[in-house]
Amino acid sequence: MAFCEQCGTQMGVGAAFCSGCGNPARATATVRSAVPTDAVQPPVHSAQAAPAEDRAAPSEKWRRRFAAIDKAGGERTRWWRWPEGKQLTWKEKRLITSNLWAFVFGPFYYLYLGMWRKAITLSLFALVIDVILGMAGDALNVPIDKFLWIVSAVIFKQCANVDYYRKTVLGRKEWW
Repeated sequence: MAFCEQCGTQMGVGAAFCSGCGNPARATATVRSAVPTDAVQPPVHSAQAAPAEDRAAPSEKWRRRFAAIDKAGGERTRWWRWPEGKQLTWKEKRLITSNLWAFVFGPFYYLYLGMWRKAITLSLFALVIDVILGMAGDALNVPIDKFLWIVSAVIFKQCANVDYYRKTVLGRKEWW
């Protein structure tokens, strides 16, 4: 198992950031195991990680978010499914699922972060949900038209940090 060079916190297998301090994991991290490193960590394929020249060092805020995402299960983390969710504190869960900029600006924030594919996909998904809810409101004679914008805002808020993790740490440019 690897330990953070800065704070000494035990890091999970394949973690890109320390869950204690947010420091990026390094190849020179201390390994305290009798098992060879190759057996503990799966090989990183070029499709999984972005080239070093494409990745700028993330800010402290993003490093803390990325560390929480690593602790929650990495790329498999979604707000409705956390493989390692029981290990997270409420603050770490909030770091993963809360993004005020994404809540307010939605697809424009995604475009700003360079995730135009996700902006299109999530916008279409939110539109379909809004249409379904609008039709259900009309059928039930419930005026919900004033509140439909909240659906898309929450979708973008919940997904933004993990999507940016996938883009920045894993180098993925996905539609979904």
